[in-house]
Amino acid sequence: MLLINFILEKSKVMGLLIILVAIGHVILGKYRWQYYPVYLVGVIYLILAVINYFRLFELNATIGKWILGLSILLIFISVILSLVLPISQVPKPSGKLSVGTRIYELEDKNRDEKYSVDEEAKRKIKYQVWYPANTTDGFKKAKWISDGVIVTRQLAKNMRLPFFILDHTAKIYSNSYIGAPIKPATDNYPIVIISHGWKGFRELHTDYAEELASNGFIAISIDHTHGSQAVKFKDGTVVYLNNEALPNNVGSKEYDNNSNLLVKTYGDDVASVLDDLEKLNDQDEDFKGKLNLNAVGLLGHSTGGGGHVYISQKDKRIKAILGLDSWVNPIEVEKLKQGLSIPTLFLRSQQWGIGPNNTALKHLMDKSKDVTLIQMHGTNHVDFTMTYMYSPITKYVGFTGQLGGLYSSKIQKEFILEFFKDNLTSEKNIDDNYLDKIIEKYESIEVVNPL
Repeated sequence: MLLINFILEKSKVMGLLIILVAIGHVILGKYRWQYYPVYLVGVIYLILAVINYFRLFELNATIGKWILGLSILLIFISVILSLVLPISQVPKPSGKLSVGTRIYELEDKNRDEKYSVDEEAKRKIKYQVWYPANTTDGFKKAKWISDGVIVTRQLAKNMRLPFFILDHTAKIYSNSYIGAPIKPATDNYPIVIISHGWKGFRELHTDYAEELASNGFIAISIDHTHGSQAVKFKDGTVVYLNNEALPNNVGSKEYDNNSNLLVKTYGDDVASVLDDLEKLNDQDEDFKGKLNLNAVGLLGHSTGGGGHVYISQKDKRIKAILGLDSWVNPIEVEKLKQGLSIPTLFLRSQQWGIGPNNTALKHLMDKSKDVTLIQMHGTNHVDFTMTYMYSPITKYVGFTGQLGGLYSSKIQKEFILEFFKDNLTSEKNIDDNYLDKIIEKYESIEVVNPL
């Protein structure tokens, strides 16, 4: 009976203490679902305190052992969950400049929305800008995922996970400051536009954007409506991922038509954003005259990368492309065989080292003037995203490659920064073999042919 007496004596204090901590977490915004098992221990001990105070029934040694065992188990579960699904930190960018960020919406009246049931609807998208900030004093840090659980729960749903399991990532802060003033500069800033892949979202490449902005670029990431997990507009409307845009349960011809439309839609979104940037550069109080629209590069993953190839063949405002597992297979072969006339660098994951996309990539590369393909061994397709933010065990369960998400991202950012410095700025690399120097640093990297 010593054990049960000890538990009963301490139950009031322990239960109250845990509940007070839980209330404090809620007030301070520090609560996480991973702590719920510990909170439950507090509830159990408060119930025990009530039972003991009113002498509702006698508790024996066996019940005491069960209570103690359950408490230990719940605390253990909470610890494990916190380690497996932590609140990670967005990696610090390498540049010396502070980073500001702003979010814009645009509706292109010249484009019909192909994925809307409303035949009168026009294409509406959202994009986020990261830029060198003059000061961050007095400005709030931006959340990594600004629309919070709207995005995280949609992502969990599409991954067939419990709806709440990624909620903690909505509490993560980035390294950028909302609305901070742009830093004056002698020259206007070169621009890199980022496009996510199918089922991605704009902030899935925040690390690239902050890396570029901290080194003197303006980085812009697009939420490609209907291809993004969720896009929330100012009027409160939320457009969720439209799985019918790329259905799997159709014949090959219909799938090809759907994928072709999707890639072109992504590409045309880039043109719409460039048109909007021209207006900002002419009219916006903060960005007027600060955007170098003669130095525009594109950085795209998967479907976004395919869309960039498509639009770069049409839009002469684009001066360089860096593709990450660029999905070019949906583009017509005759278009691919026209090649690209601008500097192009493709990074390919080991997972995408085989497959029909490489045949299409070969058609494109064979007819392009200045193109390099680099293979990243030990990587999966999702390693070109911030998947590493969700859990440190992703590579151990085979979701990401064995190279490791953070390490892989570090290498990618080095390629991204040096490539765009060389092709969009006056800060040209003195050594034309700068890519070779990066490759020599890492055993997992090599220049390869598409097939």
